[in-house]
Amino acid sequence: GFEVLGPRSVISISLRPVIMQGYVSPLREIHAPLAKLPGRNELPVCSGSLLLRPSTVAPTSSAAACSPIPKGLAVAVGLISGWSKRSSHARAMTRHATSSPKFASMLSLQPSWQKALGEIKAEAHHRLRSSKKASWDFGVVFITGHEGSSVAVITAQLDRALGTQGKLVGVAVDSSSGQTMQGEQSRAHAGTKSGITVLAVQLPEGSTQKATPFFIDKKGLTGVSHTIMRLQSRVRVKGAMENATPRGWREYLGVNDQPRPKGILLFVDPVAGKYATQAVLDGLDIAFPEAAKFGCVCADLPPTISGISAAIGENGFRPLSPGVCGLILPADISLHTVVSPSSVRIGPELRLTLADGYLVKEINGESPAKALAEVSRGAGPLEQLLVERSGFLLGLEAPRQHSEKKVWDGAESWGTSERAQSYTSMMKQSASSDWLVRSIEPSANGTLVVRREDLKKVPRRVGPAWFRCQLHVLDLRWARKELQLMLQRYLSLRMFLQNLQAPFGALVCQCSTTVGSKESEESELGYMELSNVLGKDLPITGALTNGEVAPPGIYMGGLDGKRTTRQGHTVSMCLFSYEPTNKDEADK
Repeated sequence: GFEVLGPRSVISISLRPVIMQGYVSPLREIHAPLAKLPGRNELPVCSGSLLLRPSTVAPTSSAAACSPIPKGLAVAVGLISGWSKRSSHARAMTRHATSSPKFASMLSLQPSWQKALGEIKAEAHHRLRSSKKASWDFGVVFITGHEGSSVAVITAQLDRALGTQGKLVGVAVDSSSGQTMQGEQSRAHAGTKSGITVLAVQLPEGSTQKATPFFIDKKGLTGVSHTIMRLQSRVRVKGAMENATPRGWREYLGVNDQPRPKGILLFVDPVAGKYATQAVLDGLDIAFPEAAKFGCVCADLPPTISGISAAIGENGFRPLSPGVCGLILPADISLHTVVSPSSVRIGPELRLTLADGYLVKEINGESPAKALAEVSRGAGPLEQLLVERSGFLLGLEAPRQHSEKKVWDGAESWGTSERAQSYTSMMKQSASSDWLVRSIEPSANGTLVVRREDLKKVPRRVGPAWFRCQLHVLDLRWARKELQLMLQRYLSLRMFLQNLQAPFGALVCQCSTTVGSKESEESELGYMELSNVLGKDLPITGALTNGEVAPPGIYMGGLDGKRTTRQGHTVSMCLFSYEPTNKDEADK
């Protein structure tokens, strides 16, 4: 039912009207009429695509099943198979597909961690049976349950079994999911079903890049400051060199001479203070503005037990003190992050007028209990049902994008001459701000206790006398629709990037409130949406966390950076994409 108009070298321009107008079914069935085109072996194939239009001739029986296409709408179809003479472009695409990294998501539910290590080791070697290299390049271990065992010991033994040579990070979480040895998606829960989940990646053959683990706590921040001040003392002419702050961070982490990464995995100890955690996140945003940062807050363990372990320095794997541990990925690996909220706003925007630390004493100049009661009375029937089911959540205004130009580099004095923002301009800000949602608990005296947050003093000495906040309520039905919409936006964004391969793996970190007790692992929020959009063959590793670390919304590594923050009550996911920095590989 189609006739050939001629070859075309650009396929995306002709495809865009088809996708936007919803004519997808003809594209899926277009191979049927093409199979009976006369003289197809003589057609030129250097462009790799042909421009077709509806023919005036009656359609064949094979084309009758296709949905009708409006008159005048052209369809571009790429012919990449079935030709007698394959082009060099097609051969290059085939070589490029076979050189993509390998991603493994392995989960062992053995009650003994020694047996779990043996099971994972056998499965890891089985996954590399067709590879020339018998070791993995880097990975992350999520340990669930196994009380009485050490995270450092398990991580060290898995490092020897996988051959990652210290490029492995061990994290204790409340729940983790992955593919079992039978190839099914399953989940381990602390207290009921212990398990060990391993995320491992092997780079293509011939790659010389490597991942770099690091750890920064309060003592490490002091070392970073000393490095920055030492570099500042060498700067004599302002503007002659890059700012000392990003150079100091990269030098302290030992990656100053390496290609700029496009992805960093982060894991935060819940005991680490808010100041130290945010200082590390801000420093990494300054040092690596184009790298997507993604991670989670590990499980709450007793103070004497460490929930994070990594090989830092020459001491090997050891328990780490409260701080931020991370893994700087090779420059060829890019992270694409998608953060979708699981709660909806309820009521008007509020002002937090009096707070001290984690205690909220006044909202809109009155008792927090009274402010919450007023919002509850003005809510609709469905919102009231959601409030009765899960209670209120408090959303705090996310910090603005960090500006490197406002960091003191030794050439200027502290402070700025810019006029402070007025209250009127602050009130005119968009109501669709990125909110950092936190759990709250009402106390007997009418105040609110904000979990995992340190508001310090409100009103503050400098700046506005109040803090923007917004009440939220958990709604999983809305969250599933919102996540589907976010993934569709991510696919739309991928269309504007050239030579971008499909993701080869995914890591999902989500709050425990987003997982229902009666849902199966394959129908959980996050897993089902990823499988529907990117295919069921995509290996997915998941973890239930006490907080998600990622930039808000959608972000793709290698583009302009967003400020990394500690999220709450979200479904956050990062997709691993292979984007080689070598020019020859990029041309393929």
